Amino acid sequence: MPDKSCRGCGGDLMRWSTCSECRKIIQKICTTCSVKTVEEIHSHRIHLEPYQIVNAKNTIATVQDYHHSSPHSSKKKRYSGNILFISCIIVGIIILGISSANYLEFVSSPKPSQNPVIIPPENPGIVQNTNKVPQVDTLQTSVDIKYTYNNCLGVSDGTYLTVTCPTTYGDVYKAVVAIPSELMSQFESNIFNLRGISVTEHMNSISIQYAEKMYEAKFVNS
Repeated sequence: MPDKSCRGCGGDLMRWSTCSECRKIIQKICTTCSVKTVEEIHSHRIHLEPYQIVNAKNTIATVQDYHHSSPHSSKKKRYSGNILFISCIIVGIIILGISSANYLEFVSSPKPSQNPVIIPPENPGIVQNTNKVPQVDTLQTSVDIKYTYNNCLGVSDGTYLTVTCPTTYGDVYKAVVAIPSELMSQFESNIFNLRGISVTEHMNSISIQYAEKMYEAKFVNS
């Protein structure tokens, strides 16, 4: 009976030589340990061509190298996986730190619709009313603190101009002022509405920005 596996190691066999007349295999070689089987008796035999023998040796060498190098390959893969995991953790920590810094900067920055601006006082003897919202520190009552409001609505009834603005602290800012003559000249009638205007509050007046121009309007009760 011809051998189906190597008698020494149990490895797979490949053909080594064939009969010159019937072309049947008369001898095999193990791909693992390179041990040849017992040659079968034929009247004639011929060895395989040299290039086939070289290919067989290269195949055996490749299989042996694979068995010897596989533990090292697994260690390299495990080491590469650990490096990739550590790199991902470091990148995540850096991104988290940058996001936290940007959030703290955003929280600490002044609101766009309410930016206090401190200017030198025109009348040092006048005290700022601390009952207004937002409240002003009593140490700064001797200066004129301005608050700017955006996306405001101005409604004129022909005599006075009522301005309402949204704020970041919940309440709606409202002011009743006299209509500036320069602003009134922009309209055919004394009754008109202004949308999307910006208002800056002063001590006794407000500055209205409309059509890229500024108009000064005094409070009615001042």
